[in-house]
Amino acid sequence: MERISIIMFLLFFPACIGILKQAIWGTELTEQIIAIAMCLFCIEQARMAVRDLQKITEAKRLVVDIRLDSFYIITLTTIIVELLGFYFSSVWLGWGSIIILLSQVWFNLLATIKIKILSASIIDVIEPWTISERLPVLIADILGLVLVSFWMLKGASLGISLVLCTMVVIYLGIKLISSVSNYLRNRVYLS
Repeated sequence: MERISIIMFLLFFPACIGILKQAIWGTELTEQIIAIAMCLFCIEQARMAVRDLQKITEAKRLVVDIRLDSFYIITLTTIIVELLGFYFSSVWLGWGSIIILLSQVWFNLLATIKIKILSASIIDVIEPWTISERLPVLIADILGLVLVSFWMLKGASLGISLVLCTMVVIYLGIKLISSVSNYLRNRVYLS
């Protein structure tokens, strides 16, 4: 499991640094705002890549389910496309952002299961993940694609940059609350 973390760090870190350089030395405020949001998103996606791959590895160790193979392929291709997007973002912020958002649409359209882990070593259930459950995230991904496209066309750039950055901060806040909630729930379960 530790190996997955190290590999993902080595893959995501250079892209994150490249995006951070754009946040620091960007020529326009709108680019800097988008770069800050992308840098934060890169860190979160690296964490999610580790978490997803660890969950799949653990699930495959404990459960025989053919759906895990397709979920693994979808997850792996999403990570590869995401990485391409983050590396593109370190040079061409707009195009990289579009690639990243397309990878999110890809994952949320094709991932049909979710792995629930109650503790570090017990798989509770591998359950279907319906399109209706994924719909809010898909809508946010598509909205992000539309906003990034308008931002690239220089239409209301500052406003769009702020909205995109706010979307990332809200997303990260939801992830943080979810992680803390899961952590507390697992502590109660293990007690």
